[in-house]
Amino acid sequence: MRNFEFFLERLSLLGRAEITCYAYGEFWDLHMSMHANPMRENAALRNRLIRMTLENPHLPALIRDEHDVMFAAIVWEDAPLPDVPDEQIAPMQLDGRDLPLHWNWFLIGPIALHVMPQVELHRYYRHYMISKAEREHPPVLSYARAIAMVQVAAMILGKRTDEREIILTNGLDMGAAQDLDPDQMRFSWAQEEAEAAHHTYTEEKILLEQIRNGNEEEAVHLSHSMDQQMGTMSKDTLAQWKKTLTVVVTLVTRAAIEGGVSPLDAYSLSDYYLQKCDTLREAPAVIELRDTAVRDFCRRVQEAQKKNRLSPAVRRACDHIRQHYREKLYLSEIAEPLGVSESHLSHIFHQETGVSIQEYIVRTRIERASNMLRFSQESLSAISDYVGFPSQSYFGAAFKKYTGMTPREYRRRNSQ
Repeated sequence: MRNFEFFLERLSLLGRAEITCYAYGEFWDLHMSMHANPMRENAALRNRLIRMTLENPHLPALIRDEHDVMFAAIVWEDAPLPDVPDEQIAPMQLDGRDLPLHWNWFLIGPIALHVMPQVELHRYYRHYMISKAEREHPPVLSYARAIAMVQVAAMILGKRTDEREIILTNGLDMGAAQDLDPDQMRFSWAQEEAEAAHHTYTEEKILLEQIRNGNEEEAVHLSHSMDQQMGTMSKDTLAQWKKTLTVVVTLVTRAAIEGGVSPLDAYSLSDYYLQKCDTLREAPAVIELRDTAVRDFCRRVQEAQKKNRLSPAVRRACDHIRQHYREKLYLSEIAEPLGVSESHLSHIFHQETGVSIQEYIVRTRIERASNMLRFSQESLSAISDYVGFPSQSYFGAAFKKYTGMTPREYRRRNSQ
């Protein structure tokens, strides 16, 4: 890779927008980030940019379309020819004339200047006659950052980079800047920077896919990455994080349902985390609760996927236990509605889950007790009684067996 290609690739990664080389009628990728790029799929758009560079080859060509999406092209007039015989190199043609063989075009974009709702995103792809099912949202940058990215690419390729000249030549000013006083300009720039802070729709989809698959660590890691690009919903730090948690929990709840968690369980879990969030008074505690929620939903998806691999009788037995774990459970009461004998149910349950029915009951109670120890101020005796243990001493012994800690130690280490 040549030096200028290396710098362009780094710029593409940092700016999160695709940069590709178009030469000899083919695309030479430096950084391909989208499956459906209008500059690849729509020859009319691409040719329009090429025509603009032919008129002003010393400057980048920019288009800002009706959807507030920007595309750019920079021509490089002294590109080396491919290492093949000259007769095998066919010149590109535009408007019935051959284009110079040595000319290559570096295409930048698409870059969205705001987050598009689904309806507008659909219109955007339809405008460029792209009918692929996977319609990704273009990366979002502010107007100022989009121009800066084009300027840096132009500098790497030895072009003029005067911002005002680029804007005026490409008709991007629309006379607006002349009518704005300094305060309005500063506000406009601030709004653009705020828009650039939002994570992209593609990143959001990747996070939700991790939730749907129950990939706990990947989901938490992605949520941390997206924190850096979350839009400003409040100037108060605590309020900002509480609103962020609300957004995340709402999204992962739907993804968990798609991953196999029952709507009743998913919405109940959602309500729990949103109400718990209301009680917190420090931003770090809210962030920790958000991470706990993401992990919890992923684990529920994992459990749901495991249940889907179980036989109907064992799956229904697990559901019965999780619904009635607070009660005194008898094997006969679980087996009878399933139409199987107690011995047969015990055998297939252990065979498919790896644990006995009694152990599954105890583990379910310990799981519920763990959440209460973390997120409530109830006494140990009250928690023991609530989750169905016959005595506090039995609760303590069982809890230590499965967690390695007493309930008191667990609360001290994990309480919010």
